[in-house]
Amino acid sequence: MTTPFPLLRLPHLVLMPILEQMDFMERIALSINSKRARMFLKLLKMKCEHINLRLEDNRVEMKVFFDNSEELKVDMYTDRYKINLRYGNDHIFWWSGTLSPIDYVLPIMDVTHCKSIKELTFPRVSDYDPKYDAHIPLLTKLKKIDEVIVENTTSWCFSPHSPLLKVLRIIFPVSSAVTISDQVGKPKYLREVFKGNFDAVSVSLPWEIEGFSLNDWRIANAKTLKLDLRMTNVWSFMGMANVKSLGGSDFKVEDVNRYFKLWMKKKCNPRLENLIVRTRENVTKDLLLKGLNAVQVPIRTDVKLLRSDEEITFEFDITRADGRRATIRISNLQIVYFYVWPICQNQSSFMRRFSSFSSFYNSCIEHFK
Repeated sequence: MTTPFPLLRLPHLVLMPILEQMDFMERIALSINSKRARMFLKLLKMKCEHINLRLEDNRVEMKVFFDNSEELKVDMYTDRYKINLRYGNDHIFWWSGTLSPIDYVLPIMDVTHCKSIKELTFPRVSDYDPKYDAHIPLLTKLKKIDEVIVENTTSWCFSPHSPLLKVLRIIFPVSSAVTISDQVGKPKYLREVFKGNFDAVSVSLPWEIEGFSLNDWRIANAKTLKLDLRMTNVWSFMGMANVKSLGGSDFKVEDVNRYFKLWMKKKCNPRLENLIVRTRENVTKDLLLKGLNAVQVPIRTDVKLLRSDEEITFEFDITRADGRRATIRISNLQIVYFYVWPICQNQSSFMRRFSSFSSFYNSCIEHFK
């Protein structure tokens, strides 16, 4: 009969060197099984770069990314309580009895000093019976989520009484951004997302969308707004999947112009900082800038664009009565960029304005990629 070794009862000066000699998987296993051990393991500063989660019916996939290019992958199954761990070339299977995903995700986040989830993804949403009940205890414990991503969904999944929307309402208050990467054909189901207090909202819309009007666009409350228009398989083939686009049978360049006029009158989203629009029509500067008193400015060349074959053909500044300024850029690919300048002192200095605009613009492009 083997007598258990009282590892955690050792003096601190003895215990810490032992923990330092453990390999990574041993540390993770110990952190999951003991709160006291986790307290000591945190002193080793096993910091990760970020953590991603994917929730799919009875499965939770957790990926922990470290700065040494290594990755810890944890697959959890809520119906069988089967845990599959992989770190680098190490592959371990655990059959852990009655532990739920919350008993793995939170301890690993704690011991790797991770305060938020970078991406929380719903990869495939079942239309009729998505099994989210087992995930709710975990979702309610997450304190911060950088981005929620919903893939392969339908309009029904966002209807008022759908299981998915009920789950999303749990995590929306702690989420910074929402990306709905499949086509949702009924904008009325997305109004709750548009009205949310998010930093960024990205929604894919089908080419022939019904009922999407300027009013749906006006209610958006996000700082960064992406509305991606997709024709099945066509835009992906052309490399346009990541281009911000807004269109449909009843959305035209005139609507973009009307939105800019609403911004000039302070009658639309007061939080808006950037927007990129791709229309179905040829974008002419006369039609787009009608009534805006736009002033043409030199085209800046140090700002990143969405595509390598894209170039800016015109660039204009517009200014509201309160002095707030925005820049409108028109590219050769029928893409309109709209960026609101940050409020800062001494904006009359051209070099300061140039540096501020370039940094802001490039940060937006990096977010959209």
